[in-house]
Amino acid sequence: MRIFLLLFLISLAWPAKILFDFTKSETAGNADWVVDHDYPYPLPTNPTSPTSWDGAISSWGYALYRLGHQVVTLTRSYGITYGNPNNPLDLSKFDVYIMVEPQNPLTASERDAILNFINNGGGFFMVADHNSSDRDNDGWDSPRVLNSAFESYLGVHFNITGERLNSWSGESYNINRDYSNPIYNGPFGIVNSIGFWNGTCITLRPSINPQVYGLVWVTGATRDTDSIMFCYGYYGRGKFVGLGDSSPCDDGTGDPRDNLYNNWDDYSDSTLILNATLWLIGGETKVEDESSDDCGDYILKSSDVNERIRSGNHKVFNVFGQEIGFVKEGLYFLEEVRNKKLRKVLVVK
Repeated sequence: MRIFLLLFLISLAWPAKILFDFTKSETAGNADWVVDHDYPYPLPTNPTSPTSWDGAISSWGYALYRLGHQVVTLTRSYGITYGNPNNPLDLSKFDVYIMVEPQNPLTASERDAILNFINNGGGFFMVADHNSSDRDNDGWDSPRVLNSAFESYLGVHFNITGERLNSWSGESYNINRDYSNPIYNGPFGIVNSIGFWNGTCITLRPSINPQVYGLVWVTGATRDTDSIMFCYGYYGRGKFVGLGDSSPCDDGTGDPRDNLYNNWDDYSDSTLILNATLWLIGGETKVEDESSDDCGDYILKSSDVNERIRSGNHKVFNVFGQEIGFVKEGLYFLEEVRNKKLRKVLVVK
C-alpha cells in the first residue's frame, strides 16, 4: 500500500474574508458564540493556537486563520448592511457571513441585506439551537429568529414548539455519503458522524426553494425533507448551510462564567463545520504551501485515482492527518510518506 500526504491544492478563492455576527446577543445567558472578545478584529493578530482567542468558537476562527483567511466580528455599532459604502464592515466586503444562535429578530432591512449578500454570490452559515433556547428572555430563540427571517426565501425551517425533534440529543451516522460532495468529503476530511446536544432538527421547504438539500439526518430517519441535522442549498448566485445545534461549534474555551463544553473535537463536528465553511467560500482551499526540486510530474484520471483509494491500494491524507476518500480534478502536490518524494500531480476527468 502506498500512502500519500496531500499538501497543496490550487485555489481560486484565496484568501477569503469571514464575518462572524455579534449583533444579536450571541453571548446572552449561558452562551459565548464569538471568536474572541476583542472586536471587530480578534487579538492577538498573530495567534499561535485556538486558545490565543477566548470565545467559544475560537477554534473555528483559528482554523480559518491558519488557512490564511481573515476573521472579523460584526458588532451592533456597525450593523448588518449590504451595499452601504459608509459601513467598513458591510457584507459586500466579505465572502462568508456566519450567524451562530442569534437571540434577537432581524429587521426587514437586515434580512434583505443578508438575502442580497447571498443572492449576489455570498455564503451564509446559520446555526440554531433547541426550541425555547431564549437566552435573553425577549421572547425570541434562534429557531424563531432564523425562521422568521429566512424560511420564506431559503426554504429552511428549524423545528419549534409542537413540532417533532425540536430538542434532540445523540450521535448520528445517517449521512448522505456522496464522495463528490465537498462538504461530506472536503479539505478537512470525511464526515463520518455528527453529535447533537439538545439541538433542533430542520424541515426543508422545497416548494419555496427547490435547491435545498439534507446532508445529515437523525439516526433511523428516512433521508427526505425532515429530521435533518444539517442542510445546504443555493439562493441566487450564492450558497448557504444550516445546522440545528450550536453545541458542535463549542470548543469549551469561552467565558469561564458560562458552562461550556468542548464538542468541537467530538465525532466529525469540526470536519463538517470547516468543510462547509470552505464550500461557502467557493472552490477548494489551499492547505499548506510546500516546494521541492524533487518533483515528478504526472497526469492522472480522477476515476483511476479514486479506484485506487477505494480498493485500498492507496491511502491519501491531508496535512491535518485526516484521510481523504475522494480526489476531485485539480493540481496537487503529493508527498509519498515512505520516501518523502514530492510529486506534482494533475488530476483530470
